[in-house]
Amino acid sequence: MRPWGPKEDASLSEFQVEMIQLASQLNGDYVLNAYPDIGKSMTVGEANRYAEDAVRRFLEAGRAALRAGANESAIVTMRPSLTSRIPVGGPGNYQKAY
Repeated sequence: MRPWGPKEDASLSEFQVEMIQLASQLNGDYVLNAYPDIGKSMTVGEANRYAEDAVRRFLEAGRAALRAGANESAIVTMRPSLTSRIPVGGPGNYQKAY
């Protein structure tokens, strides 16, 4: 345990970038052209918000599918919600939701 909080402006480690790529699978962002580079230009704070949003959206979609009558063993496939996302930084950067 570290005695200080997260350094939100720090760059991500290689492992953290891989975790963001995993979150992009939940979010449906793996279909975007920016997928191979997703997370590489994020800060720790941006990555945390992205991962939390990905999990929240995935769980909401699963609950909505169940309410709509889907079988409990059905697989929820997410698609990117490009209308609610804005590009961050320059060309080739990831998309994030707010």
